[in-house]
Amino acid sequence: MDQNSSDEPWGHQLRRWRDEVQRWSQQDLVDHVVRLAFTTNEERGTKLDVRLVGRWETGSVQRPQAVYRRLLDQLGAPVPSARRVPAVTRPVADMPGGCPAPAEPVSVASTPSDRDSDAWDGDSSVLRRDFLRASGSLALSGLLGSVLGDTSSNATTIDVATDLSNRLTSLRRLDDTLGGADTYRLYNAEAELSARILQGGTAGEVVQRALLAVHAEQSQQAGWAAFDAGWHDLAREHFRRSHAAALESGDPGLAGNALAFHAYQLIALGKPARTISEKSVQAAGQDGVDPGVRALLYSRAAWTFALDGDADTTARCLGLAEEAHAVAEARTPDYAAWIDADELAIMTGRCWSELRRPLRAVPVLESALGRYSDAHARDKALYSSWLAQSYADAGEVEQAAETITASLRVMGNVASVRPRQRLAEVAARLGQHHGDVPAVRELLRGDALHPLDVRH
Repeated sequence: MDQNSSDEPWGHQLRRWRDEVQRWSQQDLVDHVVRLAFTTNEERGTKLDVRLVGRWETGSVQRPQAVYRRLLDQLGAPVPSARRVPAVTRPVADMPGGCPAPAEPVSVASTPSDRDSDAWDGDSSVLRRDFLRASGSLALSGLLGSVLGDTSSNATTIDVATDLSNRLTSLRRLDDTLGGADTYRLYNAEAELSARILQGGTAGEVVQRALLAVHAEQSQQAGWAAFDAGWHDLAREHFRRSHAAALESGDPGLAGNALAFHAYQLIALGKPARTISEKSVQAAGQDGVDPGVRALLYSRAAWTFALDGDADTTARCLGLAEEAHAVAEARTPDYAAWIDADELAIMTGRCWSELRRPLRAVPVLESALGRYSDAHARDKALYSSWLAQSYADAGEVEQAAETITASLRVMGNVASVRPRQRLAEVAARLGQHHGDVPAVRELLRGDALHPLDVRH
């Protein structure tokens, strides 16, 4: 949509198109531009953030860079130039098994929650199409060569899957200290790499199953990073592909974890998640699922049921998680190995906090968080918000305010939207009911409460 000849500044046209025509927030616009940039290999276009959109709309930047003009033009947005740049099209190789070319990802905002449940059911050919839909956003030929090596045979060996798995184990540790906006591109590149290898169709059945499992784990990690950064369209597609790959690899626990991730996302978006969580519980109960994975799935499902107000099912799932953890061994897959006694205790406390049982929640959370290292800043700050909530429910208002303040100090500038948003929500509740308390007034005056725009 070229800028018309009126005197209205381009930024005002863009804001009106975004708000009145598309009914998008600034973050929605960022998500659509970034997604299109990935699809069309416009790598520089993935760096857009809300701050820059704000500068466009206020007129402090009157002409965006060429890459953003191209992407906006392809979305149908006004652009500050009469010159149109044609969309870039690239041929896409056929997928194994006659799969169609990649399709545009579905927007979370426009997808009903009941369709989310059904979209992940189906036969293996449909599932394969799901998880192999969106490759090609990065130039990975050099990385592919370094992984596959220079051999006279085109067959992919089990060593490739092992190397990718070992590398993911190392890279996953970054999530302990960095936010999703910092780690997403790295995790996404790993998922793209395994997808490219699978598309090559050069692996035997055993190797292919191993590669599918690795791809499922990589996609979960990339989806988690995108979710942590607040980029929900990207996260949802990664979780869908992960679920499809895990099912085809024959790993019900891994497939259940993809469902658990998706349930977390639905909760964050204010959508019903119980059906998805019930499916993850069913996956946990299947034969061959590692006890450590069971503990993870049961604990995550308990969270959904707690938010649903179902205390009995919550308690039952927490009990199953503890039983599974008690018999877990060192061979637990790495994606579930982080669940330990303290993590289970924190989940228990969070559940009782949401069920408004502060006398149960506070002792568990105080004890577990007291042992939790400040090095895990994002998670400690996030978990502490439920301790603050339970303090408030118990009438300990000053203690609640102090916990929020300490949590904001702990998380610092971690590139994650969730902890600060969550702490801001609890602080807002304090302000509504206890705004006359000096500790609450001081907390609400601080700049640290306002969520930062997470960079792309």
